[in-house]
Amino acid sequence: MDTTRNPVARLLADTRYTLLGLPTALIAFTVVLTGLAAGAGTAIVMAGLFLMTGTLYAARGFAHVERIRLADLGRRPVVRRPYRSPAPGAGPLRRVLAPLACPQSWLDALHALVLMPVAVVGFCLTVTWWAGALAGLLHPLWGWSLYTIPGYTDVGAQLVPESPMLGTTAVHMLAGLLFALTLPLVVRACAYAQAALGRALLLAPEDPHVGVYAAVPRPQEPARGRVRTVPPVATGV
Repeated sequence: MDTTRNPVARLLADTRYTLLGLPTALIAFTVVLTGLAAGAGTAIVMAGLFLMTGTLYAARGFAHVERIRLADLGRRPVVRRPYRSPAPGAGPLRRVLAPLACPQSWLDALHALVLMPVAVVGFCLTVTWWAGALAGLLHPLWGWSLYTIPGYTDVGAQLVPESPMLGTTAVHMLAGLLFALTLPLVVRACAYAQAALGRALLLAPEDPHVGVYAAVPRPQEPARGRVRTVPPVATGV
């Protein structure tokens, strides 16, 4: 998770990642679950195997989209796990069905299936906290319109009977302030949960002993700690 951005930029990046996670997770979940279920049901015939292979290719595409989102969230290139290639000399049929024997293809499909509930919870919490913060802090701009409704009463009538509008505004603004203060923590937790799942299933494990030089050291300069350079790795599927 990137920690170099200022708090506002980091909050907006976490919010974008969490909110866009739901539609992408919904599409991936629907396509992968439907394809695998239909393929498994017809696996006794050859058509089912082709359908499952196509579904795994679709899961690979959704995984690529998630890797792009992870790279944007962390503001650094990501390294994906390798996909198993067909054996040399394999026939056309084995080449077409190669994803069925590729562990990473199945991890891509697993990610599409398990991300859905995490994305739903993260989306709901993010929207709730943003709505609570904005509605509470901006209550003076819209709260007065509620009192144009005949018979409307609010908590302010119990706290400050002589000025219910003032009491209600104070309560709503206090609630909005609490939502605003906890908003970065809640949104960061939601983004971290989704990103952790993606890193575990879609990315190669990070090596903490490998660093990246901004420039290659000169030959006469000893390399400290035997740190080796790591070139950026493309995220293509």
